[in-house]
Amino acid sequence: MSETYETQSSCGDSCSSCQASCSSRSKEKDDFREPLNPYSKVKKVIGIVSGKGGVGKSFVTSYLSVLLNREGFHTAILDADITGPSIPKAFGIHSKAQGNELGIFPAISKKGVKIMSVNLLLETEDTPVIWRGPVIAGTVKQFWSDVLWDDVDYMFVDMPPGTGDVPLTVFQSLPVDGVIIVTSPQELVSMIVSKAVNMAEAMNIPILGIVENYSYLECGNCGEKISVFGTSHVEETAEKYHLPVLGRIPIHPSIAEAVDKEQIEELNGPWLFDAADALKAMLGEKKGESKKSFLRIAIPTDGNNNVFGHFGKAAEFTLYEIKDNELVGKAILSAAGEGHGKTVEMMKREKINVVICGGIGMEAMEGLMTGGILVIPGTSGDADVAAAAYLDGSLQENGGKATCVCQDGEHEHKEGSCDCH
Repeated sequence: MSETYETQSSCGDSCSSCQASCSSRSKEKDDFREPLNPYSKVKKVIGIVSGKGGVGKSFVTSYLSVLLNREGFHTAILDADITGPSIPKAFGIHSKAQGNELGIFPAISKKGVKIMSVNLLLETEDTPVIWRGPVIAGTVKQFWSDVLWDDVDYMFVDMPPGTGDVPLTVFQSLPVDGVIIVTSPQELVSMIVSKAVNMAEAMNIPILGIVENYSYLECGNCGEKISVFGTSHVEETAEKYHLPVLGRIPIHPSIAEAVDKEQIEELNGPWLFDAADALKAMLGEKKGESKKSFLRIAIPTDGNNNVFGHFGKAAEFTLYEIKDNELVGKAILSAAGEGHGKTVEMMKREKINVVICGGIGMEAMEGLMTGGILVIPGTSGDADVAAAAYLDGSLQENGGKATCVCQDGEHEHKEGSCDCH
């Protein structure tokens, strides 16, 4: 034990980036990582952690996902704070999670952030989670392996406070690319950060930096910054561990108002721009540079611009080309009703990102998802309305049902509906 600490203190850096041979590397470490759902694609996993509760991890998690989503990145939140889930409310999500044989579908916010939280599975939002540690840890693993995380650039994991079962489960079970430590200005911040740093280093997880919440209160008259919780110690703590300070979040009425009104996606503030730039650098994006958002949405239609009731028997598909959330092109793709297999291949060939449909066979759905295509079945009505509803995030809540999947691809459907749940 002492030899390990001595080695770490001499190198002064995370083991994950250290090439030295020491006692901590002398034994093969078991790989406890859970497999990602085969229909999911997640590029980067970022843990939001703290040594204590009440410092604003959930806000930092939510707002970082919002900031990167605005710049065209596909973001998601895995709410690992099982006993204190608060993420869905901040986004105004109150519907229940749905799924089928392929897995669980995450909720999607109005702006497109994908979210999975235990509150989406409970009978009521105020139902207490009275579970023992192993059950909670198992739930976190299922959120990773059973949920269909479609094409995610950044997944943020909102951790519970401390260094207990759930943070350990996340670090061991998920391929975490880095953590951001959230703290507050009190003098005990050094000890709190130390716990988080030591755990991350013990698990060989890179630490991206520190975010200080409740940093100051700005006077509305003179602009003076008042240190409500005392003088900040974040700079000296960051220097001690050779970490950057990625943001200072003030006590600001707009933050509380946005969360209370369930409108965090409408919040505007520069407090986490540096943190967002640090994360973009992980995917090779330049500072201040946005990822252009371009989508191709295909909807089977009946010749009158209504959603056709069966994916595999559709004679045509209406193609919508979306750039930066605006329609830039619309065309008709001829499918000739040739069946699921050829239609799936056409979707792949045309580089379709999203298929919105009525009924669809399980084999066809698997084929599309294997090709990285998001499928939203159970939709009816005007195709233009369905496409617009997908873009504003209301389709799955008000129209598409993730459970509308046909077990038998050959039977008939009612027009615009599916009778075979």
